[in-house]
Amino acid sequence: MVTMELPLVVGVDGSGPSLAAVDWAVDEAARHGLPLRLVHASLWERYEGAVPSGSTERPSEQVLAEYVVGSAAERARLRGPEVKVSGDILPEDAATALLEAGDDAAAVVIGSRGRGELKGLLLGSVGLAVAGRARCPVIVVRGDTAGLSGAHGRILLGAGGPGTGGEAARFAVREARVRGCVLDVVRAWRSPARGPA
Repeated sequence: MVTMELPLVVGVDGSGPSLAAVDWAVDEAARHGLPLRLVHASLWERYEGAVPSGSTERPSEQVLAEYVVGSAAERARLRGPEVKVSGDILPEDAATALLEAGDDAAAVVIGSRGRGELKGLLLGSVGLAVAGRARCPVIVVRGDTAGLSGAHGRILLGAGGPGTGGEAARFAVREARVRGCVLDVVRAWRSPARGPA
């Protein structure tokens, strides 16, 4: 019986943080012998319309989406020639595309901010949606290069309520062991509202 390794899914949009996520994911895929799946979400068909099959013209957004995935794939292949790389353009919004791709993934890797995010936010709306709703571990790669060398000082695990996050916890423990670093676990909650004073 042949078993297939689930890929690392990386959200790509051409931004610096998404390219940092590609670099991190290539190193991680090589370390664990996993394939890499690059995912770009594009709603171009909804806005520009489907192109007739005999037409040689391609809408500008389709060309951009193909360029984003193609250049990210080339970057990944140059960084890790041994890693199997595939790319997809999904006709969804970014959060939905990554959540669906994450259903069949070892983990989802995203940059800390994408093209549409405000500079002041730590994690954009796509990152928050994916991290909060994914069924697999989610890795948010910061835009700096400190973590790319493999000399991580810490791994942070956000723990949910009882009965949640088992896969994420196993992933975080395994990574902390492989990297020889500290594992910090953070859990936040709200105090229950009290009745009227």
